[in-house]
Amino acid sequence: MDEDIREGAAYMPGELRFHICETERGWMGLVFSEHGLRYTTLPLSMREGALRQVMELGADDPMPEKELADVPERVCALASGRYENLAVHVDWNGISGFRRRVLEEAMRIPHGETRSYKWLAEQAGSPRAARAAGRVMATNPLPIVVPCHRVIGSDGGLHGYGGGLPMKEALLRAEGAFWQGTIRSD
Repeated sequence: MDEDIREGAAYMPGELRFHICETERGWMGLVFSEHGLRYTTLPLSMREGALRQVMELGADDPMPEKELADVPERVCALASGRYENLAVHVDWNGISGFRRRVLEEAMRIPHGETRSYKWLAEQAGSPRAARAAGRVMATNPLPIVVPCHRVIGSDGGLHGYGGGLPMKEALLRAEGAFWQGTIRSD
């Protein structure tokens, strides 16, 4: 790729760029397309881990600082429970149908509140698809931004989270969320 494009201004079609930011919970990678924020990584203990993950997602070049606006600050605030709404354009390209409906419904869960996988499936128009909604949350391309940590089991317990259940619990506590039940590893 030409050096002027790397430094550069305009996106090439399909090009992904990244930014690595440090949050209270660890280092996060943000991946941008020409259409908006496409992926985020979960907070990791080392910057190199976040960088490796964004590269694996296909982002080879850093996003120019001038194009970032305040997105990294907002994501950092979300990760610490201090921000209620990211209000950034998400790139939904390649995500459709039930999966997109579930992700969009998860984004509507209010800050500091939780909902069940069953509720999420119902809101997405498939009331019998709680397990499928759980699978969508498990493969969420935008953790923290799409707050999959706010989705809990119907029993009120915390179930599975890519960053581990202690991180899910910490994110909920930081938002002031209350839930009943246990932390389960299933």
